[in-house]
Amino acid sequence: MLGYYLRKVDWKILFIETCEEKPTPELFEREVLLLKEKGVFDVVNGILVGKPQDEAYYQEYKDILIRVIDNEKLPIVYNVNFGHSMPRCALQYGAVAKVDMKQKKIYVNR
Repeated sequence: MLGYYLRKVDWKILFIETCEEKPTPELFEREVLLLKEKGVFDVVNGILVGKPQDEAYYQEYKDILIRVIDNEKLPIVYNVNFGHSMPRCALQYGAVAKVDMKQKKIYVNR
């Protein structure tokens, strides 16, 4: 039997986005539920959520994330300009990042 192990570390930030196909809220919810089922939200210290392309389903996606994750202690920064929306910023996998919730700034060292 193959398995996996997700390790909790102090520096892990998850970034997620929707694609240019603009998935329905029902599909997005299934994807978020799968991440929760696999324990992803238990091993990260924060989540950056990319701005939905053309603002499609903006509020629906946000409501789904808050309801499914259901963890007030986990910082979630929503509507970040990376991924498939404009203006666009690329986020590098494995880069060192800091999210300052008080100043509402994200720092990424490449």
